[in-house]
Amino acid sequence: MSDVLTQTVSYSGLDRLLDGRYQVIQILATGNWGRTYLAQDTRRPSQPECAIQHVVPVAHALSDQSALRQLFVREASTLERLGEHEQIPQLLACFEDEQGFHLVQEFVSGTSLSLELMPQPWDETRVVQLLVDCLKILAVVHEECCRHGDIQPDNLIRRSHDGKLMLTNFGTVRDIHLSLMTLQGQAAASMVPDTHGYQPPEQVQGLPCLASDIYAVGMIGIQALTGVKPLQLGYDTRTWEILWQPFGQTAGSTLRHGLVAVLSRMVRTDHTQRYPSAKEALQALQQLTQAVPHKLVEETIAPALTPNLSPQEPSQALALLNLPHQEASSEPRLSTAVQIGVGIGAVVAAAVCGYALPHLLDRTLFGTGDPDQKALAEATQQYQAGQLQKAVSLAETIPKDSAAYAPAREAIAHWQTDWQTAEQKSQAAKAAFQQGNGLVVLQQAQGLPQNSYWQAQVKPLVEQSMNQAEAAAAQLLRDAYGRAIVKDFAGAIVALKQIPEGTSVYAKAQEKLREYSEKQQVQAVSYLQIAYDQAETKAFDKALETLQKISADTPTHATAQTKTREYTEKQRIRAEALALQDLNPGSYLQEANLARQ
Repeated sequence: MSDVLTQTVSYSGLDRLLDGRYQVIQILATGNWGRTYLAQDTRRPSQPECAIQHVVPVAHALSDQSALRQLFVREASTLERLGEHEQIPQLLACFEDEQGFHLVQEFVSGTSLSLELMPQPWDETRVVQLLVDCLKILAVVHEECCRHGDIQPDNLIRRSHDGKLMLTNFGTVRDIHLSLMTLQGQAAASMVPDTHGYQPPEQVQGLPCLASDIYAVGMIGIQALTGVKPLQLGYDTRTWEILWQPFGQTAGSTLRHGLVAVLSRMVRTDHTQRYPSAKEALQALQQLTQAVPHKLVEETIAPALTPNLSPQEPSQALALLNLPHQEASSEPRLSTAVQIGVGIGAVVAAAVCGYALPHLLDRTLFGTGDPDQKALAEATQQYQAGQLQKAVSLAETIPKDSAAYAPAREAIAHWQTDWQTAEQKSQAAKAAFQQGNGLVVLQQAQGLPQNSYWQAQVKPLVEQSMNQAEAAAAQLLRDAYGRAIVKDFAGAIVALKQIPEGTSVYAKAQEKLREYSEKQQVQAVSYLQIAYDQAETKAFDKALETLQKISADTPTHATAQTKTREYTEKQRIRAEALALQDLNPGSYLQEANLARQ
């Protein structure tokens, strides 16, 4: 039987200086692979903040310590090379102690991309720019024959001082563990959880490659384009390809740039059919932006039936309703009809609904002169003008043998569903306006489908409610601050989530939402450790009280629930044993049973 070493870290022990110089401030993340701390370097005059990745070895044989150390040094050397890029955190130090291995990296001050990826779809120009920004950094990584291994919005940080994206949290810790498990002959696939939907099948199975990173970036692009998170997307049960085109009607308009074709290749289930590395995917996007005329769609499709807006109208309200502001930008903009329509033309509509063949994507997509295509385009305009029944009737005239038939039926279903939603939210916005509740007016307006008619109905209410909404949002932010001061992070988070996009304090609210969520998790871990200590002294009643303080919104809550059931049962057994001992004080059996509790 081999000697087995299990290394653990007590959270209460982090008050000591790591490596004699790093003072832990917060526990930013915990997982199977290790932990991430926010710390201060006490040996430097300014005591700057840094991020420390702690590799916590899983139970393994002592004979593997040398192999683990070699793996750690290899991964640290890789991070040191990559850190020379200005958009990858620098490796500042690495060290080993009795608790495991530690990587000290530059701390990036900023906000994660996950805060930018709100439910509202982005326009395709912004999506292309995001993909280019991500792939430029990733290309440097892939040129080193390295992969990131954990690309997701939380690991892309928008740096505060210059707004550039930083690629953080490389899957180094996980790679060390997987390599060690491979050396031990253990199955690693089950140790690669996919909790967010950005990992491709081969990575979940423990067989990642450079193209696995391409898949993750592609999923981020799809999320930005459609407003739909990866886990909300379905799969084709025959091919296991992701069915993402039907989500978000804005996706149809991006076909003029071929963006859908690029994204579809990036997220193919078979990794051999994806771009092999970031360089090839980046080249495809750059060729895309150079090859396609910017006004192709606007010159072919009739302009949207969108009301003219004056330059004096509030920019926040216009941004909220996705209506153009005359002074906001000189860049050309897609018409609202193109943004909202499920598809105009047989090829476009079929692509949106998942029927288009790959070779059709390279053709000029509009202006083919097909009468059924024109009928669908006219139906879309009727829908945007507020004539739902006319739009449906016109789309229903398209015959079954037409290439536009399937997308027309899809369009009808979307229109009817969105129309019902728009009616409900418009009525709720009017009721809130009459009650003087500007905050609710904005919240309801946010949920409106992208339809010119309904947006025009709600737009005056939004404009007249902005002052009320601003005052209410500012009060919610102040309330969140007050609750955070007394460590009521759950209450602070509830207040912050009520602040709608379009108010001046929204960005600050999102920043604080992330901060308080992290602090809430640290607080939850602290409560859990306290409960552990109380249970060790058989104070199960106190441990149960402490566990009740752990918010249900934290990952720690599941563990707290398990411990609550365990301590409740132990408390019951202990109470019964004490009662029996009172009846029979000399019972050795009862004393032994009590001691075990």
